[in-house]
Amino acid sequence: MKMIGKNLQILTISGTVLFMSLHGCSKKEVSEVVSKNEEAATEETSVEQEVKKEVKLPEKMSASEYYNYGLEHIKKGGFDEAIAAWERALELEPTMINAYEKLAKAYYTQGKFTKAGEIYRKELTLKPDEPMIYYSLGVVYRMNEQLEDAIKMQKQALSLNPKLASAYNELGLTYCKQKKLDEAVTAHKTALELDPKLGTAHNYLGVVYLLKGMSAEADAEFNEFKKYDAEKKMSPSHGGASSH
Repeated sequence: MKMIGKNLQILTISGTVLFMSLHGCSKKEVSEVVSKNEEAATEETSVEQEVKKEVKLPEKMSASEYYNYGLEHIKKGGFDEAIAAWERALELEPTMINAYEKLAKAYYTQGKFTKAGEIYRKELTLKPDEPMIYYSLGVVYRMNEQLEDAIKMQKQALSLNPKLASAYNELGLTYCKQKKLDEAVTAHKTALELDPKLGTAHNYLGVVYLLKGMSAEADAEFNEFKKYDAEKKMSPSHGGASSH
């Protein structure tokens, strides 16, 4: 995959080392979503070529039972078992929205962005007016270097929910990858106007300012992000994965 800067760049700002992966424009999670995907993304698209492990599922269970079976295994890191279970659940009950969501996230977390995109597109046929599905599909497209498609999905999400700050944040990341830095600044600023607590937007905006050569503005944004990051680590709920 192409990146604005190869692999991880390390920048020392105000005595603090900030890591930034330009699969977005930051090391922090792509979206407010699952996440260990920035690291998975650097392993190139060869991940997509991996042969799926053969999984033997219990027989004669209901769709709900297969769904719960998948939940049990994903907690233990059993991605192959979980994926197989959710696929079986959808064979039995093709309208099970939760199974589509979990299955797409599982593929996404594995770095299998093409597969994740397929699942989100199927989910859209069931809920064509759900902005968060467009948002999630846009994230997948960005990670898969389908940048124009990523922008279209975020704009569609915003047409359904104009106050969706995370979609503006994602637009900023995609514009950054396209080197449309002024558009990226506007998008991240809009995200923060809509949701001042969206701390990752400060980090992303700081990176864009650095790329524009605006070091003072970048430093200010990174300082805001450090405050957010410190508060997040102190929060009792820290560590929970957000939904796409």
